[in-house]
Amino acid sequence: MDAFPPPPPVPWDELVAAALVGTARAGVPGGGDDASDHPALVLLDRAALALIRDRAGVRPTTATPVPPAPGESSPWASPAAGSALDVLLDRDDPELIAEWLELARARDLTAPPPSLPALLDAGARHRVLRTAIVPVAGERGRWLASISPAWSFLLDSWPPEERVPSADRWAAEGSAGKRRILASLEEHLSPGDEDFLATALRDPAPGVRALASALLSRLPCSKRGDALARRARSHVRPGTGGRPTVRLPDPSDRALGAALGLRTLPAAGPAASPEIRREWLWTLVAHAPLRTWTGHLADDRAGVVRAASAARDWDLLDALANAAIVQRDREWAEVLLGPVMDRLLQGHSVYGSRGPALLALLPPERRCAWAADAIGDAGAPGSQFPLRVLEHVPGPWNDGLAARALRAVDAASTGPDESYLPELCRIAARRLPPSFGARVRRPRPGDPPRAAAALSDLEDVLRLRRRIHEELQ
Repeated sequence: MDAFPPPPPVPWDELVAAALVGTARAGVPGGGDDASDHPALVLLDRAALALIRDRAGVRPTTATPVPPAPGESSPWASPAAGSALDVLLDRDDPELIAEWLELARARDLTAPPPSLPALLDAGARHRVLRTAIVPVAGERGRWLASISPAWSFLLDSWPPEERVPSADRWAAEGSAGKRRILASLEEHLSPGDEDFLATALRDPAPGVRALASALLSRLPCSKRGDALARRARSHVRPGTGGRPTVRLPDPSDRALGAALGLRTLPAAGPAASPEIRREWLWTLVAHAPLRTWTGHLADDRAGVVRAASAARDWDLLDALANAAIVQRDREWAEVLLGPVMDRLLQGHSVYGSRGPALLALLPPERRCAWAADAIGDAGAPGSQFPLRVLEHVPGPWNDGLAARALRAVDAASTGPDESYLPELCRIAARRLPPSFGARVRRPRPGDPPRAAAALSDLEDVLRLRRRIHEELQ
């Protein structure tokens, strides 16, 4: 008996649509001679066949084999250290994972292969971990990243040997690729990069322009820096009584907009929105060389900061703090830290918003010394001031700051209001030296449940961190 050839595969959605409309109107998807006499039965047969195909899978085909993982040039961390990393990954705690990664990087170790998938998943979830994962992922990590798009952040770096791309390559890149190229220049900027960065400053993507502007501002001497210094001095001038006078920029100024990487507004003039004009002034101050202000507003950095503090009609002090952050200038960060953080700790969060970033610029010993001085003996029961200071100080803490932090924990655990103790313990657990675990106050009978749980967690995390340090010695 002759048999009809098998009908071509028909998408399930087309079969369902034909069933809903009716074969009298829609016909049978796929056609064929067998569909002419009993179309409804043929439709059901084809639906059954489609279902069987879905359940059976697909016909095997020839595929290109995945290349084997390359060998490693650095040793793996020990199985015990890998086990500790697995515990941290299960907790999904970025700060603790980052500590393990830093210890491994310092000893030129790579993460053990069994831990790599979970580690790369953590990097996909937490952008803050990605830079720290790269040096410990090794060749096997990059091999895995070439297989899974979710882990491609390991491959998102511009080859250092290529440094500045050709004009054609730059034009062919999307905005994300251009940002990666610019980011690769951050640690090794040179005056020879100015022309390339000036080209990037004209890019249509705001994120590309912003990064190019920040990098240009870090060049110690540049034509653009000199031009911005002249502009900045014309907009911020010395005034009477040490208080500067400020003239807001015109957002229709094409030359200034091009120098700052900002889009100009048509014929804005003095009537332009004050918010936009202040944004332009903020950007100008943040990207003009900080040397602009010494000899102009005052003789030295401290005098400039005092003058900026006196200009309360706009936030010159915070804009200078932003300049120190953008330009990564530790000397200016040192001078600005006190006034900016004082405003933050007094509750003026808007005015002190750059304080934590200034702290992060300073060496660990200096920021710990500032925090210890700020806390002083302010450890009386019920005082939340130590928490307001400590939450902004990244670890590791030195012994002096750690001792003050433990006194604050003790005071909070015995005070009338222990509501802030869990957060204080959470921060201290991740930034105290692990050796301080023996000095932590243990929960006692009669402690409120919330305080007892916070103290127990503090002790547990310090014990876990001590294990990590021991395993990665």
